[in-house]
Amino acid sequence: MPRTTGRVSAAFLEAGGETRLGDRYHAYPLKIAKAFPFDDGQLGVYVMDASPGIMSGDRYELDWHFGENTKVYVTNQSYTKVHPVLRSADGSLADQASVQRQTLTLARGSVVEYMPEPLMLYKDAYFYSETEVRMEPGSVLILSETVCPGRTQRGELFQYGLYRSELKVTFGSELIFCAKQRVEPSSPTQKLDAIGAWGPFTHYGALYVFSEQVDAGFADRVRDYLNRLLGVDEETAVPFSGMKLYSGVSRTYKYGLVVSVMGFKVYEIQQLLEAIWKFIRRTYFVDTDIQIRK
Repeated sequence: MPRTTGRVSAAFLEAGGETRLGDRYHAYPLKIAKAFPFDDGQLGVYVMDASPGIMSGDRYELDWHFGENTKVYVTNQSYTKVHPVLRSADGSLADQASVQRQTLTLARGSVVEYMPEPLMLYKDAYFYSETEVRMEPGSVLILSETVCPGRTQRGELFQYGLYRSELKVTFGSELIFCAKQRVEPSSPTQKLDAIGAWGPFTHYGALYVFSEQVDAGFADRVRDYLNRLLGVDEETAVPFSGMKLYSGVSRTYKYGLVVSVMGFKVYEIQQLLEAIWKFIRRTYFVDTDIQIRK
């Protein structure tokens, strides 16, 4: 089966207080399906995948450039679905793992919210994900990710072959964050149900915030709000108190924090991360809420 290389390349610019989509390029099966303005000059962008998902050996490349003082919200229309890998006659992978590489370049004063739908790893999927972020001083990035263990309604639970991900963030010329993850459920050396790994949980989500405004006080306020949402030390019920979620807030080396959530249902993780995201954007970066319809 021939490989498919899907590409998206887009540059954004600010003009008269409004963010506009400038130069753009896309190659099947990826495309920028729609761009739509919000009331405060922010621009929203949908990325569409015209195929059933990332097939064996496919390679997706997304390159984003956010100009000075731009405000952009990026999402996709549906889950990123990674299909099973094809093997050679001898059973080897024959270099057929699926790959997605993303590059985000943020100029001074830009505010970017990069909020894709969850990643769904099918049985026997092999997927490599690499995201590189380059930020200039004064820029802000809010980035989310959610990972599902498979099509649980079909009985798939950590039946994928390999998931390898890397996120690297450079601020100015300084590397401020680098996270690498390799999950190989069938490996005898990986015990996913152990303490320090997934434990009893099946789904994972994270919200990353990178900005010069992120300091110890910023993290404390986010942590306090998270605890209120979950009903920690509260006698009255709150929206998320009945959900089986395990979460925490941690600071990165510099200018960043990560809200991590583990649970059993992807929609519960999404709802909690959305509440945290809205709190952060409204408190620190953007005065108004936005409604995203899909």
